[in-house]
Amino acid sequence: MIRIFRKKEKKIKDKAIQSIGTFTGDLGRGLFAGLVGTFAMSLSQFIEMEITKREGSDSPLKAAEKVLDIHADNEEAKSKLLNGIHYTYGTAWGGFRGIIGAMGLKGIPANALHFSSVFGTELVMLPGLKVAPPVKEWGVKEISASGIHHIVYALVSGVVFDLLKSGRKS
Repeated sequence: MIRIFRKKEKKIKDKAIQSIGTFTGDLGRGLFAGLVGTFAMSLSQFIEMEITKREGSDSPLKAAEKVLDIHADNEEAKSKLLNGIHYTYGTAWGGFRGIIGAMGLKGIPANALHFSSVFGTELVMLPGLKVAPPVKEWGVKEISASGIHHIVYALVSGVVFDLLKSGRKS
């Protein structure tokens, strides 16, 4: 009887370790995918800004300054801080994509959930922090451009995550 109990105990322990390993692996894959997605989004924004002659937004910088109580004192420092915030934020959201993957969701449904979470947060958080006007005051071009950049981010992050995950046994 004790032998049977120990075998079951070992199976439960092994399964728990495997589950934790799978979760942390997916989280890491998601973080990497988020970094790659952020790079793709940055490229998308650069191309769009060259075409439309639009200036970059400093709303993410203002939000970080407000939330983290940090301040850049010159334009070079602001540019570096904004870039760091952009990549950190995008990479962190990639972690969420990893969690989505760890729950078993993949492909288009996972990418849709990831996109709606990231873009929805932007639409609520920036006006909520009063670093951007309410969404109802944004123009169609602003919403469309931001939406497209977030689609690029979510799709690239999702494809990278799914490719990284596809080579792994579950």
